[in-house]
Amino acid sequence: MRLLALVSGGGTNLQAIIDRVADGTITNTEIVGVISNKPDAFALERAKKAGISTSVVSRKDHPDKEEFNKA
Repeated sequence: MRLLALVSGGGTNLQAIIDRVADGTITNTEIVGVISNKPDAFALERAKKAGISTSVVSRKDHPDKEEFNKA
């Protein structure tokens, strides 16, 4: 399974998933990316440290909520 995580905070749940994939507890899973709506979310640092691609999608970059949700 290819997993894309949506985060907005510290990333403790993300870290638990990263650790379980790494130690083989969660099998057949690849974390392919992490997306946050907050550029300062520590979860992004956790992902980068694990070699996982990250991206930030800011509400400010979209004219309305509908366009933001599409992003």
